[in-house]
Amino acid sequence: MVDTVDVAQERIDKELEERIKAARGCFDSGTDSLNECIDCGCEISSARQLAVPGCTMCVECAGAYERRAV
Repeated sequence: MVDTVDVAQERIDKELEERIKAARGCFDSGTDSLNECIDCGCEISSARQLAVPGCTMCVECAGAYERRAV
């Protein structure tokens, strides 16, 4: 017997995974991430480098930049 809730959850999970992949693709500049932030010179964490390929700023500076851009 097929549980409609399970089927719906599987569809939601698949859609979410596809959207995450697409969003990460928008950030992928095709270049390696920097080890140091171009704004403040602090080290960019390896977790950020993996999460945002091609990043050039640390989390704090990127956040400040985005707030100024709005």
